[in-house]
Amino acid sequence: MAASGYILVTLQVEPEGDQFVSTCLELGTASCGDTAQEAFDNLKEAISVHLEALEEVGERERVFGERGIEVLHPESVAPSYVPTAAEQDEIASQHILVPVEA
Repeated sequence: MAASGYILVTLQVEPEGDQFVSTCLELGTASCGDTAQEAFDNLKEAISVHLEALEEVGERERVFGERGIEVLHPESVAPSYVPTAAEQDEIASQHILVPVEA
């Protein structure tokens, strides 16, 4: 998919037992991993799959509207993310721009 816009989402990861659980606050998507970085990476993949599924069933606009997710135009943002390191007993978060079709 060629991106014609981006959405800004917040990813959080926290330790749970011997794993790390990651959640996208805006979409409600979740994943996990053996390390904080793996949990972030797995969540990014899950977000991509979630967005593709929403697009396929024609529900993206409704879900974005209900959750207050705004599609940002490419000229107004630079696609990047700022990772925050996770300590063993802390919650870490990242804000990332996810490409979408506007």
